[in-house]
Amino acid sequence: MKFKDLFSATDYLASLTRHGIHPELNSISKVLSGLGTPQDKFPAIQITGTNGKGSTSVILDLIYRRSGLRTGLFTSPHLLDVRERIRIDGSLVGTDVFLESMESVCRAQEKAGVTLTFFETLTAVSFLAFRLSRIDLAILEVGMGGRWDATSLCVPEVSVLTSLAKDHTEILGDTLELILREKAAIGHSGKPFVATLPPEVLPEWEHQKSLLGFRPILRGLDFDGRWESDPQEKRREFSFSGPAFSGRYQTSLIADYQIHNVLSALAAVGAGPWPVSERAIREALPNLSHPGRWDPVSGYSAFLDGAHNPEAVGELVRQIRNVRQDARKVAFLVGFLQEKDWRSMTDILSRAGNQFFLVVPPGTNGIEPTAVAAYLKERQPGKDCLTGPFQEMCHSAFDWLSGDRDRLLVVTGSLYLVAGVQKWLAGDDSPLQAGERTSVSAPS
Repeated sequence: MKFKDLFSATDYLASLTRHGIHPELNSISKVLSGLGTPQDKFPAIQITGTNGKGSTSVILDLIYRRSGLRTGLFTSPHLLDVRERIRIDGSLVGTDVFLESMESVCRAQEKAGVTLTFFETLTAVSFLAFRLSRIDLAILEVGMGGRWDATSLCVPEVSVLTSLAKDHTEILGDTLELILREKAAIGHSGKPFVATLPPEVLPEWEHQKSLLGFRPILRGLDFDGRWESDPQEKRREFSFSGPAFSGRYQTSLIADYQIHNVLSALAAVGAGPWPVSERAIREALPNLSHPGRWDPVSGYSAFLDGAHNPEAVGELVRQIRNVRQDARKVAFLVGFLQEKDWRSMTDILSRAGNQFFLVVPPGTNGIEPTAVAAYLKERQPGKDCLTGPFQEMCHSAFDWLSGDRDRLLVVTGSLYLVAGVQKWLAGDDSPLQAGERTSVSAPS
């Protein structure tokens, strides 16, 4: 298969979303074998977790780049350009390398007689692009779970579990112990595994350690830290204690929930086999950026935050309360995907805001705004809810800000909504193509 440009490749990828997610590794294993197992040609760090894995990946990437390594970063989802998922040494993978890798993956797929999903295809493309780009280190964000995730075809030198909560329960299981089993499966014998865990799953963690033989590095036992200041001039100070790099640092990721991610990243750096200086860490942390995570909107009292499960929304609400105590001053432009626990997220958001502008995230199988409005009015009769077409609600939400300089608008519920609002703010009304879907059960 040939792709004449990035648009044709993106159209092909969009067509793969109908396949949903396949929790098995046979198909992508065959394709990667046909490509010469590119995932074996570089060392890697693999990051899983219910929340925070994207931010942790970005932190690790910049620290290692400041240490002189040529990195490959694979994350998901993307916001506006599919190449955001695959970065080489801090930049989007070049269009030529991306298209060459896409064509090679498609040929290998046809030869193997299999059909890859959206996520599997991009994982294989990333592995091949990393090999072609001669990277020194890959940083791989797990798409979902761990055991059956396509990124798990690469054996990591360091594994990281950033957080654990209920999400994707139809695939990963409906208890924290079951979810932990799926995520802990990225651990490997003798290799360090950095984790932040709720106390109730520690017995299961110990069981997984005995089964898999990884070397555990636990927050609260082997490393820890906390915020030491409020945000000031777009920076915030925190402390870190661990086997390496203990001290105070400043970072540009200032939201309260980001503390978990900077601590996990520093613990992973300390556990890894690649030389890193404290100077490289101090140069990297104040210069981090992760769009769509407590991301300020220039010229408005508004933030974009792609929180899309109850744990992440709870952290978001705590962050909002740090800057606005009065719920009457807070509004949400919000939309949810069908497979998400939107009722729980709506309940949590209603504690922090009074005004809701409800939409379907562009390009998605989103929950109908009228269903969310009906639920809100039943549970919280005093809340104001507006529903309507996406662009109309964007106008209404940002116009609402002009009524009072102390008002705050938060766009949340889905990273696809964040991406749509970014396009709207830029005056771009082209369609937004969403990515992979969840619609199947885990294998027995």
